[in-house]
Amino acid sequence: MNWVVLAGSIAAVLILAGFAWLLKLGATPQIESEEAAARLARDAHSGFRPIDIALGRDGRAALLLGENGDIVLLRPHGAQIAARVFRAAPPITRAGGELKIATGERMFGDVALQLDEAEAARWAARWENQGGESADA
Repeated sequence: MNWVVLAGSIAAVLILAGFAWLLKLGATPQIESEEAAARLARDAHSGFRPIDIALGRDGRAALLLGENGDIVLLRPHGAQIAARVFRAAPPITRAGGELKIATGERMFGDVALQLDEAEAARWAARWENQGGESADA
């Protein structure tokens, strides 16, 4: 094997990895703010107007309630933020400050939303008022 070709190949791979790192390729997307969550929800559901937003502390998920009762759930999916729209409240469980939303979709999966305990309790109570299933774990 030619050592120059090997060294050149390794250098090329490291340079490409450096470019990917600089461009933040492969990074898990985050939802930076409530405003960003509202914009993403409006993009996913035309005419959606959020009246309440629960943004996870880690920026990895958001739950939005619209003025007409629709619910939008946001979470990362690959390099994008995916959204699911619910006309009725899906089942959730609460354990301390974590809300686990059962989407019923195998490909989207269940979503864990990390909130402070008071906000999680407020959303769980709201869920029960919306007619959804809510349980404390």
